[in-house]
Amino acid sequence: MSLIFRYKRVDRPDKTTVKLPSVPITLIGKETFDTIALVDSGADTCVMPKVIAEILGLDLSGEIAPIFGLGGETKCVEAFVTILIGKK
Repeated sequence: MSLIFRYKRVDRPDKTTVKLPSVPITLIGKETFDTIALVDSGADTCVMPKVIAEILGLDLSGEIAPIFGLGGETKCVEAFVTILIGKK
């Protein structure tokens, strides 16, 4: 299956503008949340801010573990959510 992603203009705090691959998604947990996701075709996992996980009602009681990316190391908790790609 192949997907085509549109590039969205994003104004950065340093006053530069970049175009990033993005796609509209709906996250479904106990609640739903519509947002725009940044596409990282080389990523092994997907991450979201804790505040969105809390809105979705995800179980965040699991073990805290480190994850690594270009920005360095951060902490995460594994949780599962259904993701619908594209417009409803």
